[in-house]
Amino acid sequence: MNLRKLLYPFTLLYSFITFLRNKCFDWGFLKAQSYTVPIISIGNITVGGTGKTPLTEYIIRILTHDYKLSLLSRGYKRKTKGALLANKSSTAETIGDEPFQMKSKFPELNVTVAEKRVEGMEMILKNTQTDVVLMDDAYQHRYVKPGFSLLVIDYNRPLWNDCPFPAGDLREHKSGQKRADIIVVNKCPESFSETDKAEWMHRLRLRAHQEVFFTSVDYDLPKPVMKHDKKSFPGGMPTIAIAGIAKPEGFFKHVSGKYKTEQQLTFPDHHHFTQKDMQDIVQKVADNDARAIITTEKDAVRFENLPEEIKALSWFIPIRLKVLFNEEKQFENRIRNYVRNNSDNS
Repeated sequence: MNLRKLLYPFTLLYSFITFLRNKCFDWGFLKAQSYTVPIISIGNITVGGTGKTPLTEYIIRILTHDYKLSLLSRGYKRKTKGALLANKSSTAETIGDEPFQMKSKFPELNVTVAEKRVEGMEMILKNTQTDVVLMDDAYQHRYVKPGFSLLVIDYNRPLWNDCPFPAGDLREHKSGQKRADIIVVNKCPESFSETDKAEWMHRLRLRAHQEVFFTSVDYDLPKPVMKHDKKSFPGGMPTIAIAGIAKPEGFFKHVSGKYKTEQQLTFPDHHHFTQKDMQDIVQKVADNDARAIITTEKDAVRFENLPEEIKALSWFIPIRLKVLFNEEKQFENRIRNYVRNNSDNS
């Protein structure tokens, strides 16, 4: 018998606790703080690897030319505590790899990390000029009330095939999807068809206020980890692929199909590379006579401890979300309309 099935009684207890917590917010016994600034929440119900980060980047690109944006994140696996506003000296260790990635990619973005989102909101409103707040990984963090909520679902892990912890991978019961304004079904395969779309629409059982969009992941060409380096990727050379993300299968499949991958190294999600890890990577490069290391964009921001000669061989692959069925404008307009209708900067 699968060990997880033995844990199902604990799943029933966990489900009841999360259900009761959500009802306490719905009924007002637990207070959610409201703010006048537009707040967009991006989150998931399935733990890890659904694609929140590329979706957040997509929304930043939609809004950044018209509004001053702030990103509010927990800063998962950072080595600091409390509410912090990112600055030029921030690193992946001080604010977390994903917030650091965002700040590096969008320098004008205000980035704040806080375990308690209310404290983070107070810091944003007190210390920045902000027109719109994006709350990352906030679907279950209900003490700050979003004006607009996006739920990301992994195509490969539909909610109806799963159950909450510890027997499954859901953070709460699948019925929690009703809080979303938009549901994004991500990582759809190239073969995803109108028939597949209709089946998903049927299974999701959307409420009147909800829309669903289907997206896939587009992999860009490798870029050097050392940003000042302008050289092209040495295609055809022996390569080692490294990933420390929740669901690396898609990344490894892409890399192995495109490049001469000698070995794949897997680390836990949000893993901070230790000195021992660095030594192991250096040894793997030597053993395989590798001419390049390919990693994910999220992992690349944690490569600062690699020796310079190894970092010079390191590349990362940026990814972008692609909205399917020619619905990009429909999706983007839904986001813009929310902000426009709830903003002083309209």
